[in-house]
Amino acid sequence: MKSSARTLRRSPGLSACAVAVALAVPAGALAAPASVNLRIEGSSSTVFEGPITTDGHVVRPASGENRLCDGTNGGANPEPGPTPITALDDGSRTGGFPWDGDYFDSFNDYLVTQIGPDRSNDSQFFGQFVNSQASQVGGCQEIVKSGDEVLWAFDAFSKAHVLRLTGPVAGRTNAPVTVKVADGGDGAPLSGATVGGSQTGADGTAALTFARPGIYDLKAERSDSVRSNLLRVCVDDPGVESCTSTDRSAPAVTVRAPRYASDESTTRTFTVSWEGLEEAGGSGITGYSVDVRRAGEPWRSVTRGELLTERAFRGSSGVSYEVRVLAVDRAGNSSAPVTATTTVPLVNRDGPLFSDAWERVKREGFWGGSTRRSTEPGALARFRFSGERVALIGRRLPKGRKLRVSVAGRTKVIDVSGDPRFREAIWTSALLPPGTHTLELKAGRGPVEVDAVAVVGR
Repeated sequence: MKSSARTLRRSPGLSACAVAVALAVPAGALAAPASVNLRIEGSSSTVFEGPITTDGHVVRPASGENRLCDGTNGGANPEPGPTPITALDDGSRTGGFPWDGDYFDSFNDYLVTQIGPDRSNDSQFFGQFVNSQASQVGGCQEIVKSGDEVLWAFDAFSKAHVLRLTGPVAGRTNAPVTVKVADGGDGAPLSGATVGGSQTGADGTAALTFARPGIYDLKAERSDSVRSNLLRVCVDDPGVESCTSTDRSAPAVTVRAPRYASDESTTRTFTVSWEGLEEAGGSGITGYSVDVRRAGEPWRSVTRGELLTERAFRGSSGVSYEVRVLAVDRAGNSSAPVTATTTVPLVNRDGPLFSDAWERVKREGFWGGSTRRSTEPGALARFRFSGERVALIGRRLPKGRKLRVSVAGRTKVIDVSGDPRFREAIWTSALLPPGTHTLELKAGRGPVEVDAVAVVGR
């Protein structure tokens, strides 16, 4: 069953819920992003199936009609969030398949025209489903949450059912393994579906027998229905521990975390997500071990053996946090741990010492809800710190000019003009020597804005 080539794939079907973990002050989880299970069923095969972490963002179809897609399209929801199309967009980059769509201003949403090798035509179109229920609004107008299954299916409107396949995840050679096929929407059993070379009876079940040990990937199909989800079954000889006969390779794990908490939020809350990868024919990931620490301090356990694929953390201003993740598969193989670092910037009222020439301006999009703005040449700000690097979080302005930055004996004049974007890292220092340093800012002519200072490794 297992290929000799080492091909990593994403562990399918592992959806999750975000859980907040307090690092300093208890707080609720960040509203987004969400970890969903994305499934794409094409005309002849499954294009993609696996966990995706997604959030509302500007999506990029192949045609280049880049539009904001965050659930607020057409006023559908009062607050932004992840959607079926942002999951599709993120999945296309993760899975390496194209997608395309036409945006219609008349209903403020996309009509998806291509996913993978399939293209819509005069009689066959793509449909979207959330938890096997057909969506009643467009793909940018429906908010999805962690744990949801997002399904895109080709020729969906000619299908009577979305198949749901269930059954045991382990079995023995030459012993029947009973699986069941049902309508994913109402749970009604479905006969006449083909799975593993057998057909389901009136009760929706089929008994499968495997002569050789291995890891079998099963899907159910019926001509009038959307292909089912994947069911992976480990088959071993009698007396052998489940899933150990063929899977002796460790999985891998990837971790995604913002470089600065300000990259995704105006508050000290940030989200870290991870994804398990395994060889083709792998037994499937059963859980993750996650630890967290302030940079340089002892590790503290967050979770052990859970299938959650994201956590929301709330940290202290001016502190860098490391999150370490390890994946374990059904055969007991463990991945190497992977670590990601996020720095929580200091808000401008707690960090640099701004002179009176720097006006404090309040606005929701700024880090901590405000920024420091100077229009006076020579306006100074000074800040003492210790750390490996230091960065300025701010916003470029169309009429912005120059800002002189000095630290560790080095001075650089940076251009702060450009398209305004909240909470951008407008400058990052080189690696600094050990010890305490003074960061000095001196405004030039024209407006300058600084939200915060981010000290990495503090």
